[in-house]
Amino acid sequence: MRQFWAVMQDSYREAVDGWVISIMLVLSLVVIGLVASMSFEAVPPEEALPTIVRQFSQFYPSQGRERVIRFGNCQFTAEQIETTETGFRLLVQVHAYPSDAGNKSEPGTGETPSLPPADTFREMVATALRKETGEVRRMELGDKTIALGGPARATIEEQRAVQVKDMEQFLAQQFQDHAGLPARLRWRQTVPGDSIVYSFEAILEGGVSVRGWPHTMRMFFGTVTITRQTNLGMILYIIEDQIINGLGGAFALLIGVIITSFFIPNMLRKGSIDLIVSKPIGRMTLLTYKYIGGLIFIFLITSFTVGGIWLALALRSGYWDPRFLAVIPLLTFTFAILYALSVLVGVLTRSAVASLLLTLVFMLSLYIVGQVKNSFDTLRKQEDFTGIPPWAYNLVDTVHNILPRYKEVDKLIAKIIADGTLTPAEMNMLGLSWLQYPSWWNVIGVSFVYIVVMVGLAGLWFRSRDY
Repeated sequence: MRQFWAVMQDSYREAVDGWVISIMLVLSLVVIGLVASMSFEAVPPEEALPTIVRQFSQFYPSQGRERVIRFGNCQFTAEQIETTETGFRLLVQVHAYPSDAGNKSEPGTGETPSLPPADTFREMVATALRKETGEVRRMELGDKTIALGGPARATIEEQRAVQVKDMEQFLAQQFQDHAGLPARLRWRQTVPGDSIVYSFEAILEGGVSVRGWPHTMRMFFGTVTITRQTNLGMILYIIEDQIINGLGGAFALLIGVIITSFFIPNMLRKGSIDLIVSKPIGRMTLLTYKYIGGLIFIFLITSFTVGGIWLALALRSGYWDPRFLAVIPLLTFTFAILYALSVLVGVLTRSAVASLLLTLVFMLSLYIVGQVKNSFDTLRKQEDFTGIPPWAYNLVDTVHNILPRYKEVDKLIAKIIADGTLTPAEMNMLGLSWLQYPSWWNVIGVSFVYIVVMVGLAGLWFRSRDY
């Protein structure tokens, strides 16, 4: 263990002696300061809750198993809004319309059926709570059959079978899907007429710092307005995924590659290597310690930056979601993929420039392969698409299977951030619920094997050389 800490100290001195680390820390403080200058002002409940409830015409069929959002022919309103100790109380009214098919006369009798009438709200509830996914609606177009993407509408029998408890369950799920608010509903009354009005008392648990609550975001301590009445979760998603994980993550990896590309070549310089190999430590052990030292260095920098941003966002917005902190180990693992090649090139060439350039080219190549793979997977799902020959698909699949899963780690990070910030309705709107995410075991396993192979080859070469 004493040898390990001695190698860590050498790596630390190399990093501190360089001007890049100082600039990186300053930039991290600037970003954290910018985030801390943000303010998130919640829209008052009298404005926010009617906005949320109006979105209830969008719903998920088949208990959420259908990915396509359906639109019901109903109007949802929120009235009599009160603030309670644990949340809010309000009256939710649903304005539905009789279904002509459900209220027509029984064949041969000329009389209106005695069963409860079918209407557009009952249709929504029946479609949303049905246990089966239902038959996908299809349309014949020439000699082709096109799937329209959603199940068939609820039958009249399904609508008539809807009970009050089903309506309450449906509305409670709507509050969860569109606002992230736990809710308890209680039916009050139903008023028939040209439009059937259902009234429910809703008791909501939680405050305004939930993912689906509209907020106004300002920068520089309120001096500049960025967006008005945008859901808090959507704002945080854009900041955390698009800005911090996207641009910030790429910048952090770039700077990390630049800094650590000098670690191995500097160790192998004449004079330095003579002193190191004379110490009672195996060369494979020494190289492994050096590799781990680079990872610890990036881990600490990432922890400082991401942790500071998360804390600033949580304090300023009131929304505490620790899943964003998963960016720290995953971004470090992404860097481990790149650093493994940097170590191998550094041992083979003893050149920091060669190590830096080849690692950056490798980083760009992994990104391109990942993008092409995603595009081909999308095209592959289009049955009538024949613009790309089969051998191209096979080539991309082969290259992707051989290389580490650099781009897929980024997809998993984006999924964690989206799950922690966006409502189910927003994820569907952005198309994220349609994506097929890779397996954790596949991504981590294949990438880890690559890391072991690269560092192992570097260690074998280092041990076989005379210095």
